[in-house]
Amino acid sequence: MNNLKTKTRLTYIDIARGIAILLVVIGHINQFYRNNLGISNPQILSFIYTFHIPLFFIISGMLFSEKSFKDVSFTKFLLKKIKTLIVPYLFLDITGGLFNVAVYSDLNLINIKNVVINTLTLHCNVGANWFISALFIEEIVLYFFMKYYMSIYKYAVWIPFLLINLFYPFSHWINIAVRGVIAFTFILLGYYLKEFFKSDLNKRWYMILISLVITYMVSNFNGQIDVWGSTICNPFLCVLGGLAGSYAVIGISKLITSKLLVFIGQNTMTVMGTHMLLIFFI
Repeated sequence: MNNLKTKTRLTYIDIARGIAILLVVIGHINQFYRNNLGISNPQILSFIYTFHIPLFFIISGMLFSEKSFKDVSFTKFLLKKIKTLIVPYLFLDITGGLFNVAVYSDLNLINIKNVVINTLTLHCNVGANWFISALFIEEIVLYFFMKYYMSIYKYAVWIPFLLINLFYPFSHWINIAVRGVIAFTFILLGYYLKEFFKSDLNKRWYMILISLVITYMVSNFNGQIDVWGSTICNPFLCVLGGLAGSYAVIGISKLITSKLLVFIGQNTMTVMGTHMLLIFFI
């Protein structure tokens, strides 16, 4: 009975993930048309980007329980994350890079070597795979944060997020670090506010509508944020938009039943690692 309740409770999480990854795909299709054909829908991009990536990190924080770190050694935790995140990242990014080389270039030893180097140095061969590596790094950081938590942390941990705009323009490695700060911020918000998101209050349509209106207003005032590009514009609006949009999607996910969305949500990493290849190829 407990297993059944757990399975039922997590179904809406899979649906929320499914919605989020579909929004990622829509956003990248929109970007493709803008970059290659000059056709742009800036309001759609701004609205989607306000919350679709923050939603993924918030969900990760919601699922990060004390059992994940309290009585678990770092070695055991690390091996689990390598299995669930690094192995898929290596497979998806290397195979994606080899696909691009085979289709658009020459499949020779030098190009294969470059594909592997790009993957290992986080110069992702498939752009969207940055998310998987960022999630791995930030869950490691979160492990130590929670394992050796001190009350002073809750006052100081937000400072890097508020100062992100000082690091623009940025190098590759600074960019990775800044993405990490953004990811960690939303993961931590998901962890601290998990009961807020799990509460059935967000199932009420008026709460969903209010949340969507707030998200739309934030997207207009704050412009298009871009976690990959480490662009958050106003930090406070970035957080507000991410929380409001995520709150609405999670609420909607509790109200709908869809085996397709559950399936997509359970395979978000596969979609993340392949959809850009398909968009460009098609």
